Amino acid sequence: MKDTYLQRTSINVKDLRKSENFYKNVLGFSKIYHKIIPLNRLSGYPINKENKNGNLELIMMSQGKNKPMLGLMKINPINEDRTSALVFHTTKIQHIYENFKVYGGKITMGIRDGESFDFKANKIKPSLVIMGTDVNDHFIEVIQFKEKY
Repeated sequence: MKDTYLQRTSINVKDLRKSENFYKNVLGFSKIYHKIIPLNRLSGYPINKENKNGNLELIMMSQGKNKPMLGLMKINPINEDRTSALVFHTTKIQHIYENFKVYGGKITMGIRDGESFDFKANKIKPSLVIMGTDVNDHFIEVIQFKEKY
């Protein structure tokens, strides 16, 4: 599907600073975004019940403009066992939503308004978002930027 591409892979890390330094100094990534997000705002992200009042600290890194990003995630107070998140950009969010369950995925949050980092524009933009898991229980987020904002 040419209208959909992998925008970011995010991984859980034990130590954000050490991980950031590794990807910066070994693979040439630079930090483009850093945010702490309360987990209660991520209704579609599957979390340990003990973390319901915790937060997700996210550092997004890139090797340059118009290149896919790497997200480094640390969930507090208890780091999650889930090891990765795949984030896709699309222009056909309704089509993906309709086919998600048909092909064995699980929707954890239906289409809703959100905001996402557009690495091509290098800024946060309003978006539509779906969250779910694939047939192997890998977390997937699909975003579609709103045309007018």
